[in-house]
Amino acid sequence: MLDLSRFQIDFDIRKPTPYFQSTPEHRIRFLMENLTASHLKEILQTIFQKDRPIHLLFVAAYIHQHRRYLAKARVGSSITIRNWKEYIVQEEADHTGVVYAHVKHVKLDEMISYCIQVYRGQSQAYIVFYDSDFLLYVSTDVVDIIGDATAIKSLKETYVELYDRLYDDFNHTIRY
Repeated sequence: MLDLSRFQIDFDIRKPTPYFQSTPEHRIRFLMENLTASHLKEILQTIFQKDRPIHLLFVAAYIHQHRRYLAKARVGSSITIRNWKEYIVQEEADHTGVVYAHVKHVKLDEMISYCIQVYRGQSQAYIVFYDSDFLLYVSTDVVDIIGDATAIKSLKETYVELYDRLYDDFNHTIRY
């Protein structure tokens, strides 16, 4: 599988989402219900820069009884996918598995277009976008960003009124 160790994330649909694999100082969450499309676009343009290559990793298919079933996530409706690499994670015991697709050099405007479509309710893939500094997980419910503590602190200060603190606050209150 792809090495996302710089984010301390194991991208695996059978494990918690990246947000829950990270610590509060390295993550920020936005609830889709609290965002507008322009907020979402602004956040994405803030974290991803045109001079840094953006990559995409998503679940492309599932394997059941040696048969492959497409995930039907419509990633290609927004993002030009010309060259990808597949990673197959298969359980030999029960003949099931997951096919992950890795796409390099995604255009910023295509990534934004995909995220806006998800914001508007389009079915989404189990998907992350990442560059050298940030990892972004997006679903119809949340936008999660993982990064270094300094960058995340800056995002939390900039978007103090928008980001969701539920799990950050919860984690701080249960520590003794």
